[in-house]
Amino acid sequence: MNKLIKKIGLELEMPLVQQDGLAAGFDDVEKLLQDFSEQGWSKKFDPNTEALISVGRETSEGLEVVSTDVGVCTLEVALAPVNSIDEAIKYWHDFKSSVLLPKIKNNHLKVLGYGTQPISAQLQDLISKKGHHIIWKNMIEEDSKEWIFQNFPGICSVQFNFQVSKEKTLEITNTFLQLLAFLWAASANDSIAASKKLPYKSQRFYAYLKIARGRMYCRSGLTIKPYLSLCDYINRTWSVSLFEIIRDGRNLYPQDMSLTTNKFINEKSAYFYSLDGILSQQKIELEDLKLAIYLYWPDFRLKFNFYPEIQYADLVSAVHSNNDEKLLELIEYMILEVRPIAMQSNEEELSWMIFSYLIIENLESISEYASLWTYQDVKSAVIAAQNNGLRQSINGKNLGEIGLDLLAKIPKDSFQMYEQYLSKLDFRCREYCSPGDDASRIFEDRGMEMLLDYLTIKC
Repeated sequence: MNKLIKKIGLELEMPLVQQDGLAAGFDDVEKLLQDFSEQGWSKKFDPNTEALISVGRETSEGLEVVSTDVGVCTLEVALAPVNSIDEAIKYWHDFKSSVLLPKIKNNHLKVLGYGTQPISAQLQDLISKKGHHIIWKNMIEEDSKEWIFQNFPGICSVQFNFQVSKEKTLEITNTFLQLLAFLWAASANDSIAASKKLPYKSQRFYAYLKIARGRMYCRSGLTIKPYLSLCDYINRTWSVSLFEIIRDGRNLYPQDMSLTTNKFINEKSAYFYSLDGILSQQKIELEDLKLAIYLYWPDFRLKFNFYPEIQYADLVSAVHSNNDEKLLELIEYMILEVRPIAMQSNEEELSWMIFSYLIIENLESISEYASLWTYQDVKSAVIAAQNNGLRQSINGKNLGEIGLDLLAKIPKDSFQMYEQYLSKLDFRCREYCSPGDDASRIFEDRGMEMLLDYLTIKC
């Protein structure tokens, strides 16, 4: 195991559909979760709505959770962290074949290796009954609401959580930011939605642009610029409108929708509404600071796991004085979450986890290569690639060629070890063809029924 990576965790968000491919509804999901609970999984209910929202079980590795995301038609599986990439690969294959797919089949459902719901167009009635998402709905600005509520409940991704060296976290994160245009273009796998071919490569990327408006500005998707320090990262999370706080397990949202965590820190208290409309004054707490950091969804999210004995004043002092050395003394470990990858189909569902792992493993050479272009170049290329895909260029080199250069920087023995996963990426870079391009071709040539068969996750 590379010394930069201590643990690897895998989260998969998959379109959950009925046998005909239409999005699964509340009854379907409740029956599925009940099926898990009958096999010994513990149930979790939302304290605000009393809805069943997830099931979980403790294993020798840690906690496994099956839940839904923004929409109940998105099934989310979070596996416990493991110590190596090979363990992570085996873990997913074993869990998929022996636990997940039998339960799915038993409930006459299926899950897709895809980034959005391909058939159902009316998803606004499938938003999960979680207090967190009720607040999320209230945060969306009016000019984005209709599109977001129709589409976001069905958007899915595969996310990797790497527990990385605290001292290298900033360099690792900024290196991934420099590769963002390539990652978005090469992994796009959500080009068909509501039975139509989309005018852009990735609905997930388009959703990030839509949601990153108004009070959600700077909270989701593309970052403004690379991070200057770990304190800079936290300070950005504290400078956006505060999303929520939690008291006695219940979600509260601010009366002043422009309230930031930094303003909350300065004023020491503020007024918050419960979901049933009761207004109360709340003093700021250490857990509010931590939650504000967590409720931030850029393309690469940092999760700060602080020592349990840290003090409120010490965290505020370290961040506001931009003292990374002091901040690091408060952190037990850190996790980098790679977020821009749409859920992938059967052959490639783990390819991006392995590629991301190898980027970190070969950080020095890849970081040097990625520094050849500015982050402004990257942001421009990310947006242009929504039309041009892997043929989009940065400073005279297209994204497909950049992908081949990155693969060439992986040592030969590592490439050979994971060739079955990396060879498809190599092919895509040479052919300028993302999974979304494949989906569009199958849909146009052979129809939705064949596309569903192609996308259905199998053992």
